Amino acid sequence: MLHERTKNEKIIKDVLAMARGTLVIDENVKELAKPLALKNIHIVEPTPGEKDDDIIRRLLPNRIIITKNPNDFKNHASSYDFGIIDVSKLKFIDPEQNEFKNKTVEIISNAIIKFSLWSKRHGFILILHDNKKHVFNDLTE
Repeated sequence: MLHERTKNEKIIKDVLAMARGTLVIDENVKELAKPLALKNIHIVEPTPGEKDDDIIRRLLPNRIIITKNPNDFKNHASSYDFGIIDVSKLKFIDPEQNEFKNKTVEIISNAIIKFSLWSKRHGFILILHDNKKHVFNDLTE
């Protein structure tokens, strides 16, 4: 039994080590967690009902959050070294759980690559738009 648990922990660590990066999923877009995870992104979800201040301190340093409410986090992004992907300007959040069919996940994944977000990881907000004319703002200035 102990050997089996150790083996499973190693598999989990290997999967996390190979993930493209880590995203925190705000409660208001939690339907994106599974399809983003299937795109080889490590997903961290806050405890249901967790206060924004606790999320900022506990989960966000050196990570990126996806949210519909960027104003809840914007003033703290440079202090706590995190990035924000704002999906509030998208017409809808695709509930499709298949990572290849989910249009919102496609927009997010492509924007992460286009703006090299894994290498930035802090002090920015990326506002996504359906027409793909996304707006990147550095919040460290």
